[in-house]
Amino acid sequence: MAAVAVVLAVLALVLMLLLAGVLGPGRAAPGSAPGAIELSHGVPVGVEHTQAGALAAADNYLALASQSIEQDPASFAALVAQAYAPEARSRTLAQAQQLRAGDTQNMTNYQQGGRGIAVIAARRLDSYTPQLATVTTWLGGFVWGPNLPPRQSWNLVDTTLRWQAGRWLVVSSNTNPTPAPVPSIVYVNGPNDQAPAFGRLAGMTAPFYGTGG
Repeated sequence: MAAVAVVLAVLALVLMLLLAGVLGPGRAAPGSAPGAIELSHGVPVGVEHTQAGALAAADNYLALASQSIEQDPASFAALVAQAYAPEARSRTLAQAQQLRAGDTQNMTNYQQGGRGIAVIAARRLDSYTPQLATVTTWLGGFVWGPNLPPRQSWNLVDTTLRWQAGRWLVVSSNTNPTPAPVPSIVYVNGPNDQAPAFGRLAGMTAPFYGTGG
């Protein structure tokens, strides 16, 4: 029963993050740290030179990258241009193109009107100096579509950020080879895994993350 309670708590957190997404573009989520995130050419960038600011930057960069790399390549390219270190941009765009070319199932799903969304379930600031910060993130991804059964993935992602030109920039972001916790395992084949349930997300968009606590 204790394990089930933990799962329910985590799923409640995910639901709250999704519901927060009813905010429109260009608005920060309620409770955001003032000044932690600003829009630059439509891209949320981390501009607070603190530990909390580094966390907020990693939250936004990773969530947006995860849900746009295949679903919206133009948005992903804009993110790379605004929030990645110069030396990482070409490599990152090339890797993204390679991923899209090899993942025909997801690309077909998005072309047919499918959707994907990413949520930051938890994160940890592993190291911090005024120049560099490293963050480990527990990232959840959810994909569904007209011809694709709803599915999800959970990963631990290691991100390194560098403070440069008044903002935090991604130096590297890599999926950790260590298996990540999968909180919904007890709900396999349950009612919340069925396609009709995902219709309740119509009109929702992903939120900006701004708090450092």
